[in-house]
Amino acid sequence: MDMSHKRKIGDTMDFSSAVKKIMTDVEQGNTEPLILHLTQDRGWQCDYTQNQYGEIFEFVEDVLQQDPFAVQFTGSDMARGSFPYVCDKLLSLRLNNEYNSMYATSADKEMLAALVHFFEENTGALTQDATDYLTTFKEPLAELVNLCPLDMTPTDDSNDYYNKELTAEAVQMINSSVPDLQCDKTSDAHVKTYADDGFRELAKVSLNNSDIILSENPDAKHRYRVVENRYTQYYNNSGDNNIFTGFTNDYLEALDFYSAKVQLHVGYVKSARSLGDNKYGPDYVELKHSNCLPNSHYENYTGKLLIIKADALKPEYRTAEHQLFICSHGNGARPNAKGTSVFGYDLILNDSVCFGRHEIEGVADIEKLPKWAKAKIDEHYPELKVQKPDKRPSLIGKLDNAKKESAAKNAERKSTHAREKHRNMEV
Repeated sequence: MDMSHKRKIGDTMDFSSAVKKIMTDVEQGNTEPLILHLTQDRGWQCDYTQNQYGEIFEFVEDVLQQDPFAVQFTGSDMARGSFPYVCDKLLSLRLNNEYNSMYATSADKEMLAALVHFFEENTGALTQDATDYLTTFKEPLAELVNLCPLDMTPTDDSNDYYNKELTAEAVQMINSSVPDLQCDKTSDAHVKTYADDGFRELAKVSLNNSDIILSENPDAKHRYRVVENRYTQYYNNSGDNNIFTGFTNDYLEALDFYSAKVQLHVGYVKSARSLGDNKYGPDYVELKHSNCLPNSHYENYTGKLLIIKADALKPEYRTAEHQLFICSHGNGARPNAKGTSVFGYDLILNDSVCFGRHEIEGVADIEKLPKWAKAKIDEHYPELKVQKPDKRPSLIGKLDNAKKESAAKNAERKSTHAREKHRNMEV
């Protein structure tokens, strides 16, 4: 389990909206480098990658670690194309990045190469729904293989990059498959799922990395529908991100199904809280800034035990055992860096995690942690017991301390002045 999925899912930008933001750069043939990538919240973002002096921003390294298929380009690379052209071009580039990351170890590299070439040349023949659907996946090539399982490799006597005789069949297969999948598979960005078919959301609970949704459409064959939209992992070939749907015309039956789904996931979270062998028996409290070493939020976090802010986690995970993680690297580990990502692993479950520096309370004070956390550290991470505040505070820390000292002196000066004034009045 990846703890990053325990983060709150905020408002996200879909692929088309991200592309619209850079259309002015395309229309003007701008040569400033850009990067289009999936964010931690499964939305799309497009950013400039360097400053006016040509220096690469430090956050780019974090982006590429988080999203290895991110597309780097300039407005001029898009040949001043139209909005649909730019969308299709960027999606094709992302498929290429995914292919290049896997082809060396793939026994099906020729088939995958042919499928990528087919997509590049025939994107215009695919429906808008089909291309929009592919943009909702972190691994669009993996999903394209599911949509089009045909072997598109060219024949031996052909100089083509793919078997063009199968073009019409492949296009039809993809276009006809997507509508059926819209109610079967969710997206990484929660962009294109079931919301465009006339159903109105009546109730929704987000729990255990799932959205359980009760919706209504008076004009549908079955008026009420209950949906479980799961986003526990990035989509993969095994298809573990499904939307499980139940239909009925009976409102009470729909409520019963909805509440049963909610209770099922409540049970899952309670079971997860046992931490496997229940060895440490955590008390379900939230850790706060008072559990951190003084002024530690100004420190370099690398190699230290950190406390995640409770409100950076989804409600069901706002307990101490989910707030502790050990920092391994990241630009955000340094207090004055431009990058903000802090990478590491969960203290209890050893899951990989990544948070922004602003989502971290600071360095944990071992003496102010629950007994179960101390027991875990004693057994597996004794080196963390010696973590102390940095001897030399950062520049920001120095400025902050200087402000506090100045405020204290001003307060003392005012107090002294008031006492002297009062004394003079008595005289």
